[in-house]
Parts: sequence; structure tokens; C-alpha cells
Amino acid sequence: MELLKSFYEINSKSGHEAHIKEFFMAQITELDIWVEEDSFGNIFITKGCAGSYPCVTAHLDEVHALVEKSIVVDGDMIYAVDGCGERVGIGADDKNGLWIIVRLLHSKPVLKVALFVQEERDGEMAGCRGSRACRLDFFNDVRYLFAVDRKGNSEVVTVGKGDIRLCDDEMFPMAVLQKFGYECVPGGRTDVVALKERGLQVPCCNIGCGYYNAHKNEEYTMFSHLQKALAFVSELIDSI
Repeated sequence: MELLKSFYEINSKSGHEAHIKEFFMAQITELDIWVEEDSFGNIFITKGCAGSYPCVTAHLDEVHALVEKSIVVDGDMIYAVDGCGERVGIGADDKNGLWIIVRLLHSKPVLKVALFVQEERDGEMAGCRGSRACRLDFFNDVRYLFAVDRKGNSEVVTVGKGDIRLCDDEMFPMAVLQKFGYECVPGGRTDVVALKERGLQVPCCNIGCGYYNAHKNEEYTMFSHLQKALAFVSELIDSI
């Protein structure tokens, strides 16, 4: 939980992701990995050598403006307050995804990771700017792309905003879905939808990772739900 709290303490409003990049990379310095940062600021990581790779993605930015805050742990719930004790956002959308990816990089011998900047809308600027600017050839040798950037703890988005088909529901073993209490649903727009709109042929989805009230001051995480999401994604990687 301390790693997660440290992520929450860092502000990474869209366009200001340098600090969280530095912190993320500090968590994996001892790993034997290949890392590339493109001209837009997206980060791409490869661990291990394989003919094809599982791949996971999250975004580095958040919607919340910089504010002094304290992280509060109340049983299973994690949230933040400012100096006056008022609730403020923690950026769990999508620092929960970053936390999961750090854990996967330490546990999986073979993995690819894409970390996108500027996924969130910023004023009049549309979202998914990093994923709309990146090269797609990084994904040429991946079997699928799992985004961990969805609210709640029970949904796998297989159809994105605009009726964009991300993958077939049948790719997920029913036994694994039932074991962790997940189901396939339609959802909104995120980086994997933008990639599909650009013509990416790889099956994609977006997985619930334990945060609630995204983009609001009342945002919070249920830590057990985040842990369940990690276990779910890990088992999917081992199963597909």
C-alpha cells in the first residue's frame, strides 16, 4: 500500500507527467528491460524475449490540479484531503493502473508495457493525445493489449465509445471471469479505443481497477478491489 500512496502523492496533470515518469521508472530500475520514450513523451517497455508478448497499458496523467494533500487510509478505503480537511482527488485514474503494471513487471518474465501521456481531456483539448500520436509498430508482436484504466472492480470493456469493437468477449476464459467476478461490458473512450480507431489490429480491452468517483474530489480506491484487479490481470496473462 505504501507504493500506491506514494503514487497518489504525486500530481501528474496532463502535460506535466515528468515527476510521475521518474517515480515509476525508479520502481523498476533493477529489472532487465528495454525502455524507449517517443517524441511525444509516451514510454514503451519490453521485458524478456519472446515471439509474441502480452501487453498492458495505463496512462500517466490525471485530471486533478496540483494541491497539497494528505493520503488517508480508512480500513480498505484510500482517499485524500487538503490542508483544510476537504476531500480532493488522488488521481487513482490512472495511478491504480500504474501500480498494477509495476507489480506485473516484477512478477512476469515476459511483458510489454505502454504508458501514455495526456489521456485525459484538458480544457478544450481532446483526450488520448499520447495514444493518437504514438507509432503503432511497438504492438506488432503483441497478442493482446489490456488497459487497466476502468472504474470499479467487475468490468472488462470490450466495446468502446462509438461502438468500437475492442475484442471478442470469447477471448476471456469464462472460468477466470467468474473466479474474479468480472463481466464483459460496453464502455467509454480511452487509449485503447483511440488505438483501435487508428487501425490497431491487436485485441484490446479496458479492465476495472478499483477506483471510484473518477475526476471528482470524492475519488477513492478500495484497496482490496485493486488487489483483485491485479490478480485478475495476472491470471489472464497466464491463461491467454
